Amino acid sequence: MSNSQLTNTQLRMLSAFVLLLIFLGALYFQAVGLSVLLFVSGLLLVDEFLCSILKSSRTNLSYLFSVSSFTAIYGYLLFGKEVDSTFLILPAVINIIWLLYLFYVPMNSVKVIEKLKKHSYLIGLNFVLPFYSISYLIRQDKWMEHIIIMLSMNFVVDTGAWFFGRKFGNKKLWLVISPNKTINGAIGGSLSSLLVTLLLINHFFDIFNVVLILSVSLMTILGQMGDLIESKIKRQVGVKDSSNLIPGHGGIYDRLDSLIFVAPFYAIMVKYLF
Repeated sequence: MSNSQLTNTQLRMLSAFVLLLIFLGALYFQAVGLSVLLFVSGLLLVDEFLCSILKSSRTNLSYLFSVSSFTAIYGYLLFGKEVDSTFLILPAVINIIWLLYLFYVPMNSVKVIEKLKKHSYLIGLNFVLPFYSISYLIRQDKWMEHIIIMLSMNFVVDTGAWFFGRKFGNKKLWLVISPNKTINGAIGGSLSSLLVTLLLINHFFDIFNVVLILSVSLMTILGQMGDLIESKIKRQVGVKDSSNLIPGHGGIYDRLDSLIFVAPFYAIMVKYLF
């Protein structure tokens, strides 16, 4: 390992430690603290997508409307008394549309990116929907357990994919979109996350059945799809990271891409299986 690689690894570890402290600090203030952290993260994410990816100016009306719509809707969720579970289907449908973009839009096509730029005022609405799902989870009796399970699911997928990809990976998963991901890494990450997630659910809620296994299996795959979607968008616009806010990691979107993709499906699972 070269000095530059060692330095980058140390930087990533230090940044991860700081992020963990911020997260634990938010949890100290219970649901309100976590909601505020999500609110700030969401605003930064919307800003990154508009300015770093779509190259939008912070002074144009589309930017202001997009940020304002996110602020207004999530502000309502933050201070409102209830989050209606009926609307959980909306963010799931949006994510399914993103899957169509991932699998059916050619890499050399810029039509989707051009439409995103043209209708950039809708970006805030697009990203507030997954946060709607997380707000639903925060209103549950055992909300902290659900947050721990969902975060662990995504963390173990990433860690497992990295480990199995380095140790056993040789065939690339999708070279044109994400050159570093391997098929063995993707499988190892999903299986590792499935095992850890099922153990946590059984520990916290004493639930274990076939439907649960199938649901969690699907979400471990969907988390990786969220990462691939962001990778495809960045490659089509020619950027490496969504920002340089987090040293060694990139931006908020780089850290939350899998989480915000899985959150709607996890919330639906909680509604019907818990």
